[in-house]
Amino acid sequence: MTSRGVLAIVALAQGALLVALIVLIVLNRWFRLRHRARVHPRVVAVNAAMQRWALGSVDLGTVLVHLSRLPVPLAVDALVSWSARVPGDRWRQLAAALRGHWWARIVRSNCASARWWKRLEAARFLAVAATSEDTPRVLTLLRDPHPAVHIAAVATLERLESAALTTAALERLPRLAPTVGAYYAGMLRRSRPVVVQLLLKMLRRAGDPALPRLVEFAGRLKEPALRERLTALTGHPDPEVRVQAARALGSYPHRESLAALRVLRSDQAWAVRAQAIRSLGMIADPTTLPLVRNALRDAEWWVRLRAALALTRFGATGQDALLQDEVGADPAARDMARLVLGLSPQALAEYAA
Repeated sequence: MTSRGVLAIVALAQGALLVALIVLIVLNRWFRLRHRARVHPRVVAVNAAMQRWALGSVDLGTVLVHLSRLPVPLAVDALVSWSARVPGDRWRQLAAALRGHWWARIVRSNCASARWWKRLEAARFLAVAATSEDTPRVLTLLRDPHPAVHIAAVATLERLESAALTTAALERLPRLAPTVGAYYAGMLRRSRPVVVQLLLKMLRRAGDPALPRLVEFAGRLKEPALRERLTALTGHPDPEVRVQAARALGSYPHRESLAALRVLRSDQAWAVRAQAIRSLGMIADPTTLPLVRNALRDAEWWVRLRAALALTRFGATGQDALLQDEVGADPAARDMARLVLGLSPQALAEYAA
């Protein structure tokens, strides 16, 4: 066979594959449209039934019947969509009623599926329809190795109060990426009483490598019961723990907080000094203004920046101190005062936060 014949065969094969691909795309599109046309009226019926049930014009059984007529993924989507629009008591009635339905049992059984998307579907369902009997399932999903699964499962804390679930989420918090950790923290705040008691115990683990992240989260809570423990951590040997403790104490205007921050503003680690000065500015106790002003002469640029920003929180006296240092003899303090005094009010509000 000549080379031209080989090329012709290859061209024919490629053409046949291209035609097959186009036919596959068209058929796939046709099947999707046909499926959507068949399912869409059921979705509309579920939404209408949900709306009437939320208003009290139909009974719960009607909603359950319409939900059972949908494919399972669409039924879960409908529940997730309506969970925020139905009052809590009525939604709990729906969650309890769903326990006996066949499709809900199938979704619950997917918690142990080898396919992560099935476990994700179970996590989304339990996030809006879990009952106390589902605690072991949710605990398994919170420990799931796939990030999408355990991120979906943590939303269950909004509806299901459980010390075991809160503990599992709190223990995972330090190992998460910052954005995901912020989402976890938002969910954990909804279980505030349980979280505070757990944190009081976890903050005593002096050798725990996760301690800095736990201290950071404790600072976000601004819970008075945590102040004493956070103050004690200002003497921790790990500088990162001291950084987070110094930052957290800015939300606790107390004489013991001020005493700890006075010590930390002379810490060997510049990051600790910077956060201590920042927190002194957050509290803005007049007796600490000379300490904050002295930090304008610190050897580290970031500490001087924090000091200048902190002085703006002391009102007129802090402003006067900056104006004096702007024309003072110390070049480092003069440059930093000039920089901060030149910032707009919007920039000051952003940088001083």
